[in-house]
Amino acid sequence: MKLIYWDIDGTMINTGMAGTHAIYDVFRRLMGDDAAVPHISAGGRTDNYICQQLLYQARGVMPTDDEVFSFCREYERNLVRWLDVTKQDSRIFENVRENLEYFRQKDDVAQLLLTGNSRDGAQMKLAAFGLDGYFDFDRSGFAEHFYVRDDLARHAIERANAHWRNEIEDVFVIGDTPYDIQCGKVIGAKTISVATGHYEKSALAEKAPWRLFDTLPAPKEMDSLIRA
Repeated sequence: MKLIYWDIDGTMINTGMAGTHAIYDVFRRLMGDDAAVPHISAGGRTDNYICQQLLYQARGVMPTDDEVFSFCREYERNLVRWLDVTKQDSRIFENVRENLEYFRQKDDVAQLLLTGNSRDGAQMKLAAFGLDGYFDFDRSGFAEHFYVRDDLARHAIERANAHWRNEIEDVFVIGDTPYDIQCGKVIGAKTISVATGHYEKSALAEKAPWRLFDTLPAPKEMDSLIRA
């Protein structure tokens, strides 16, 4: 079995900043309409980390886990509305749907998620593009209880090993940020990096991914890649 872990934002889809708008809405409800929103470098970070740092930088006191998780759940309740508002500015990246459809038909490939979103947040975003049906959510990696991407990746591969055991031949992580490359290496995966998000190709190259592309290759090329 070959496991392909997909990142979501910047790798498969661009939501037109729906997530950013949804988080900022919640921040202003908590801190007041006039509160300055701290700048957080969000690309590749988990939702928990982003919400934690927004509260920390605004208050000067590190929030509790309960405060962070409450913030994230409120953000998710707000997300569906913003996905609809920004749909004219959103899109699926080149060759994504084609690859998902192609590998869905391969019995020796499992398509999973490795994302900084929670399970609910990931499902909402993918459903907005009709992509949620391609993934095994039960054995994917989500950030409900994790702040650092490396930790959710370790948890995900533990679950995969418990399920597939000796059937796993190769593990691949597809992402658009240095954090995707890093967490892939942490679990011994072959990292496929695409410069479709906020990071330039040169910045991704510095992290030495296994393979680096401007955009996701077409399905036949991807198939040859994972079977090389």
